[in-house]
Amino acid sequence: MLPPTSQLPPIKYISNYPIESLESALRFLRLIYIPNVRGSRRRKPKNPGSASEELATLQSDPFERSYAIKWLTALITQCGTTEEEEEAEAKPFTQTKQNLVEEAAAILAMCAGTASAGVITRQFVFEGESSVTIELTDVPLDNQDYGSVGAQTWGGACIMAEMIVENPLDFGLGISPLRCLELGAGTGLVSLTVAKMLERLGSSDADIVATDYYPVVLENLRRNSARNLVPDGVHVTSKFLDWSTFCNADVIPDPIFEGGFDVIYGADIIYEALHATWIKSCLERLLCKPSTRRPDPIFHLLIPLRATHAVESSTIEMVFSRGEQDQALVVKHKEIIVCDAESGKEGEEVEYAYYKIGWS
Repeated sequence: MLPPTSQLPPIKYISNYPIESLESALRFLRLIYIPNVRGSRRRKPKNPGSASEELATLQSDPFERSYAIKWLTALITQCGTTEEEEEAEAKPFTQTKQNLVEEAAAILAMCAGTASAGVITRQFVFEGESSVTIELTDVPLDNQDYGSVGAQTWGGACIMAEMIVENPLDFGLGISPLRCLELGAGTGLVSLTVAKMLERLGSSDADIVATDYYPVVLENLRRNSARNLVPDGVHVTSKFLDWSTFCNADVIPDPIFEGGFDVIYGADIIYEALHATWIKSCLERLLCKPSTRRPDPIFHLLIPLRATHAVESSTIEMVFSRGEQDQALVVKHKEIIVCDAESGKEGEEVEYAYYKIGWS
């Protein structure tokens, strides 16, 4: 991997380069300087000399970072569009330049260490028998709207997506037709991964419903779906779902939730004491009962083991414990997954609990 000083177009001639070349340069800088999602990769033996090692070297090089900052500043200055130019240029081209400047500004903020860098686009690549690439946009956190945290990509979704790509049959992708549901979908990483894996497996007869509660999250989820999926391929439908009211409603509020789902996913969705209780009540309506076609419908749940949410996490095993009922939702499998924190600090780690929940 070449360093920015060797890879980027010369600062003096930035404005002479075609838009496509500058977009490619920004993708290169985004790869280096947009930080990884915390706890987004399971811990594996390190391979000296690997691409990740080269990337870490570039990220920690102060000279290369300084040059990248100068280059981005020059791009913003040289490609900024004046009012006169806007009137003279074709509107689509003007908008393209504006998008280029906004992307450069976001990367510049990250290079300079600004946490509130605004809209960030990341590319996620997951390797299994086939490779899956997904490009996601995170929108800025809105301090007035607690729910906007769902418009960020969290490590739990990355881990679940990685596991799905490596073992799609273990995550329910082996039957057709198939109905999948994601609770608290956020930026849509898990649902989009499922859609792309189903295309790789040649299974197009599938319904994937990605749900969330907050309008800003659903709007961003729809944009991410449009960015990653082709119109005639496997489709992801974004839907509003309020666990607290759905679990007690006399009538299912949307026909799309009728008929049940063969497999349900949830990544990093337990952060209040009542969440597990609400989710269980929803699953009792949404998760298919065992049948000859689907002998063991499963809810796949992955949560980070945060010290600040220890009580909330403990509710999962209490709520889904085996009771006196003949057919109840219970924890069928649990494992602890250890990930590097991606903080740059040696030995720092993030732990997740992965649950398979199904009918007893």
